Amino acid sequence: MLRMKSIIISGLLLMISPAMVLAEESIEKHHYNTLVLDIKVTGDNTVTGDDAENATKVAKFSEHLRDELQQKTRFNIIKDAASLDKLAAASETMDLHNCNGCEGSIAEELNAELVIMPTIFRMSRLIAALHLEFKDVDSGKLIKRQVYDFRGSTDQAWERVLRSAVRDLADWDKNN
Repeated sequence: MLRMKSIIISGLLLMISPAMVLAEESIEKHHYNTLVLDIKVTGDNTVTGDDAENATKVAKFSEHLRDELQQKTRFNIIKDAASLDKLAAASETMDLHNCNGCEGSIAEELNAELVIMPTIFRMSRLIAALHLEFKDVDSGKLIKRQVYDFRGSTDQAWERVLRSAVRDLADWDKNN
């Protein structure tokens, strides 16, 4: 019985080892820098108490999205403290998601070549969609748009939709 357990464990270790090596491989990064704006929540915000809950989720998941994109995709995300402070200061005085290109000026200041603008559009308390818009800083043009529908207003729902988006963007390159 002990021999059988050791054979099973050895077999499992042999299967896990290649997966661990693949997971540890470094991802070839783009040569261009990418600025990710904070997530903006739009749509149905009529439920009392949603503002505080949304603010908490936006802070938590904006940072999470930046981290995941940096770790699991080819994007070279701008996420140093000084740059994020500039971004936060700019977002206090203007709506960076709807400012007719002002996000490009901030991106240029931070030496970004691409801006990702994430928005959660809530159709109701339980139905929402994550919109990701990708803008080229030099031209100011929208070069990609992705939409991911999801259900629920929980941390798990937000985590799941971000995980799906990051997985889909793992190999994307603006030049292809």
